[in-house]
Amino acid sequence: MVCKNCEKTLRTDYSFCPDCGAKVIRNRITIKNLWYDAVERFLNIDNTFLRTFVSLFTKPDEVIGGYIHGVRKKYLNPISYFTIAIAMGGLFVFLITNFFPDAMNYQFESMDMENLSEADKFEVEFSKKYVGYLFEYQSLFYVLMIPFLALISKLIFIDKKEYNLSEHFVMNIYGYSQMSLLVNSVYILLIWNSRLIYYASAFNGIFQVLYFAYVFKKMFHLNNKQIILRTLLFLVAFLVIIIGFMILAGIYLAVFTDTFQQLAPK
Repeated sequence: MVCKNCEKTLRTDYSFCPDCGAKVIRNRITIKNLWYDAVERFLNIDNTFLRTFVSLFTKPDEVIGGYIHGVRKKYLNPISYFTIAIAMGGLFVFLITNFFPDAMNYQFESMDMENLSEADKFEVEFSKKYVGYLFEYQSLFYVLMIPFLALISKLIFIDKKEYNLSEHFVMNIYGYSQMSLLVNSVYILLIWNSRLIYYASAFNGIFQVLYFAYVFKKMFHLNNKQIILRTLLFLVAFLVIIIGFMILAGIYLAVFTDTFQQLAPK
């Protein structure tokens, strides 16, 4: 008998390969064992996904620092974790696009469009389009943001020599993935009520800032005064990048799409 994953010879009574640790599969695929495999992989208390998710809240320094220093089996690696976060964001976009198209429009629902000026109507419609594009391309936004976040944190903690730029990349990809998973999970749970999503999104930024401050505090063993100062510096740099992204997105909509033509008064 041969392991289907690493092709090492196995004894017939083995349930797991002693070389690569893969489970020995003897049954053909059915709906039942597909469901069992999914539940076992993502919901079992002993699996790496759930352990990683919980530990990134309770002891992020152990998860991130452990990976940086060579722990590879106990927790999910950052790229796999980021991939799951991207998939969760994609699911949210899919649900909005196909079943809940007004889920993100609560801030516009109370506006009396009939009594708005043409300029105000244009601004509202453009804002709707802009928000729509942000959510539609949020996965690309995540991918583009990680290197910038890593560079910012490296510069903010430049006096802390224990971690290089690549290791800052690991910190930020874990932190960003954790927040993405949490936020998109909350949004999916609230997707039936645009008002609740609006309120959740209002607190989203604050919670993300507090979480990253907590992660950096744990990673660099900072006191409260130090982490407040570093977080403020991080925020300033991050806001500059966000504004830059918003300007680029506006230029893209104006130059490479017909958004302005569609919204312009007839």
